[in-house]
Order: sequence, then C-alpha cells, then structure tokens
Amino acid sequence: MTADVELVRARFRDGRCHHVVLPELVAEDRAAPMRAYVDEAGFAPFYEPDRGRYEINGDLAVPELFEELRELAEQIVEHPLQVGPARWLRLRHRDYSLLKGDAKTRAAEGKHLEVTLDFSSRATGQAEIVYTDGVESWAVVQQPGSVAIVERDTWMYRYERYLDHRVADGVIYRLRLALL
Repeated sequence: MTADVELVRARFRDGRCHHVVLPELVAEDRAAPMRAYVDEAGFAPFYEPDRGRYEINGDLAVPELFEELRELAEQIVEHPLQVGPARWLRLRHRDYSLLKGDAKTRAAEGKHLEVTLDFSSRATGQAEIVYTDGVESWAVVQQPGSVAIVERDTWMYRYERYLDHRVADGVIYRLRLALL
C-alpha cells in the first residue's frame, strides 16, 4: 500500500462529510469519446423550477466504467461495494439542481457512496456540487477529469449551482454512480 492511498483515505475520513475529490483521473483522450457516446445515447430534458433544470439519462449502462469506479472507491473506503443506479447528466447555461430535487429523486435510500465523474471538456468556474446538512456545506468544484467520492447519509442533501451567462457555450458532463 502506498502513502498516497493512505493520504487519500485520511482525507476521505476527515470531517463530518466524508468525501474526497481526485483530480485529473480521466484524460481528455478518454473523456471526448465518452461525451460522444452519451450524446449519441441521448438525454431527456428535466425542468421543474423548484427542483432543477438539466438533461439526464438514467438508462445508459457502461459496466466496465462502473466497475472501474467501484474498485477505485473500494480502495478508499476499504469495504466491498456493489454498483447501484447510474445517472448521466448534461448541464448548460441556465441549468441547476436544487435540494428538493435531490430529496425527491435520490438514486439510493439510506447510507451509500456517491461517485461523480466529471468528463467535461473544460472547467467553467461554475456548477459546483454542494453537499449540505442544512447547517454546514461542502462544495465540490467542477473540474474536468475529476472523480468525487462522497459518503451520502440520510441527513445529507445535494444541489448543483446555477450556470450563468459566463459559461457561454460550455457544457458540463457528469456521471453520478451510487455504490451500495
């Protein structure tokens, strides 16, 4: 076991919200074909003003990628996990996701891990994912190629900040995978 893995494990366990962001895990030469693949598979628009606005695909399965993310998460949390539901998201100018949306459409009930892979082509400086217990908040900055691993408990909710005009034609691609 390397010191790097131990450091990542310590960062994950630190604090009330157990989470870690691993930057630059997916290179652009792998991310670009992924974007093309999910674009080809298609997205359904979601828009309920009090819950969110974005595009989603909850049907697409890529078992090899899901297993790769599961194995990565297992190394960090040090216990076996099973692949749960996956959602592919595409966000653009004017898109967002609110706490109410998370409360109504959780991928898994109870305590579980949420792994978010950002395979966007560029950073936007927006669309942070914010996890909160209603008092304290933890933000995950949008970083292409990064993987965020967050332990979701029943008291923790998530929202994604609004993408304003400064993103121009930027598009954010995310895979959100529940691990049980």
